[in-house]
Amino acid sequence: MRCLPILALLVALYAVPLRAGPPEDAPDPKAVEFFEKKIRPLLTEHCYQCHSADAAAMKKLKGGLLLDSRDGVLAGGDSGKVVVPGKPAESPLIDTLKYDGDVKMPPKGKLPSAAIADFEAWVKMGAPDPRIQGAAQPRQVGLTIEEGRKFWSYKRVVKPPIPEFKDTNWPVNDIDRFILSKLDSQSIKPSPEADRVVLVRRLYFDLHGLPPTPDEVDAFVSDKDPQAYEKLVDRLLASRRFGERWGRHWLDVARFAESVTLRGLVFKEAWRYRDYVIDSFNRDVPFDRFIREQIAGDLLPAASIEDRTRQVIATTYLQLGNANLEEQDKKQLRMDVVD
Repeated sequence: MRCLPILALLVALYAVPLRAGPPEDAPDPKAVEFFEKKIRPLLTEHCYQCHSADAAAMKKLKGGLLLDSRDGVLAGGDSGKVVVPGKPAESPLIDTLKYDGDVKMPPKGKLPSAAIADFEAWVKMGAPDPRIQGAAQPRQVGLTIEEGRKFWSYKRVVKPPIPEFKDTNWPVNDIDRFILSKLDSQSIKPSPEADRVVLVRRLYFDLHGLPPTPDEVDAFVSDKDPQAYEKLVDRLLASRRFGERWGRHWLDVARFAESVTLRGLVFKEAWRYRDYVIDSFNRDVPFDRFIREQIAGDLLPAASIEDRTRQVIATTYLQLGNANLEEQDKKQLRMDVVD
């Protein structure tokens, strides 16, 4: 999978380019007075929280739209121009204020009719705006494209050379060799091997999240089979508890919950997605397949009705997370869900 195009999309979404409006002659003093008395107070009270340089500095800028400067108003946002001077009927800002389109602003409630009429009058007279000084440019959020190319998760996977040592007694496999190489670079000696009681407890805690029973400890300690360790690992991996233990990590990534406390919602069928994740870990589903099922399981071919049901349940992933379903800016809501 090529990740750089995705990174480029994120940069495009969250980085606000500097766009200056065209030079203008000094506006009519009466028009400026109208802006100062009628328009600026409304912008300050209802818009700056999400559409200003301060909002951008706090990473709260919505839609890439700055309304605290003339340049910002004329430049528009991620969706394009919001004001066409002299043409209120062609200015998306007016539709937004009227609650006529998908985007409704301010989100906390529609402005009085008189205030909306003032905005229409302001746009009709050419959107005069004395705020000549452009707002401060928002800082780049996240990585640039060039930084992204250097970031470890965007680099191609390569097979590094295996470190070599004169002392070959401690390393058992290649992972040990890399660990020993790092220890040697810090002049640290490896710890002694754990005894069998410690080892069996570590295995149970790592793979199941629970300690072994005294009988399970005794059984492992007294097992003389040279493959006792490997057999115990296989048995613990084959247990449903392995999926319950390690599936929780993915459920955290997906922000899984069975309720939304602040809104009083209970997802009665959420357990189906939880069990899907546990089952996927226990079935050792390949990670790329695991991801595809959650993003587009309903579109993937299925060999049976059971597989079809399982894949549809997997797409519950798309409904989880912290998207504010009451977001009035529908483009923002869509991007929250995508995120």
